[in-house]
Amino acid sequence: MPFIDRPSDRPALVAVVGPTATGKTRIAVELALRMDGELVNFDSRQAIAELTVGVAKPDPSELRGIICHGLDWRHLGQPYTVADFVDRAQQTLGAIAGRGRLPILVGGTGLYLRALLQGFDFGSVPPVHPVTQATVAGSARTGSLADRLAAELSWIDPARAARTDRHNPRRLVRALELARGGSQPRRADTPWPAVWVGRQLSAGALRERIERRCAELVGPDLLLELERLCAAGVDQGVLADAAIGYREALDWRARRCGREQAVARVTQRTWRYARGQRTWFRREPQVHWVGDDDADEATVLASAVDEVTRGLAGASPSRWG
Repeated sequence: MPFIDRPSDRPALVAVVGPTATGKTRIAVELALRMDGELVNFDSRQAIAELTVGVAKPDPSELRGIICHGLDWRHLGQPYTVADFVDRAQQTLGAIAGRGRLPILVGGTGLYLRALLQGFDFGSVPPVHPVTQATVAGSARTGSLADRLAAELSWIDPARAARTDRHNPRRLVRALELARGGSQPRRADTPWPAVWVGRQLSAGALRERIERRCAELVGPDLLLELERLCAAGVDQGVLADAAIGYREALDWRARRCGREQAVARVTQRTWRYARGQRTWFRREPQVHWVGDDDADEATVLASAVDEVTRGLAGASPSRWG
């Protein structure tokens, strides 16, 4: 049975959002434990089946027995669009609700969440071959190609250019593909009803968390993961572009840089990415931000549970009270 009886016949759900390193998984797991829920991941990199360490994919001890869908929905080197995610996520959310459980989305890829919950259709224009896309995206990092791609996008579709991060080569390439194909996003009539919650942190506190995480991430376990993937025949170019940290770890592995330099590079790239996430989610007025820099974990979790309980109270007070 759906959690909310609405004309759209779509169940109410929860979305735990925010930048990387803000503790989204802990909040989502706590909500799932208290409210009989299942998680659906909407992190575009944690969705890659072959990657674990470098993308900080939650392990069984972090999940505490809670089911988490979406950690293996895509593969290295294969095309995967927003539309692919939305199709799979819609089926999964329906199945969770059909089991009488609460669907809880958790992740940091705002574009995925907006497409799913707010009903945006980003078109069916297929992406170019992944190797070609990776090559173009890699070349775009030099600046000159990025400038040309951004200029073409601005000429063809100024509105799309304004909302596209030109510092994200892969997203810039994809936006240009959609613009060339004449695809325009449109809003569906029946978006998913959802309660959004996120961990509130200042820029300084977030930066400190990112520095600690990156120092832990770039270590022996990541090198072992690289060894396994390379031994399995994964193209190093594809691997380098798979997620933040893999290019730097490959350079460290090949002794093109030291570990400290690799950590510094990963930290800088992660911080830049997190700032973009922070800006994105702060533009979403429906997010209930909980905690502050000084709040301990127990306080943050309790606040998140309270916000979600209030948000879902109209659906079934006896279930969430």
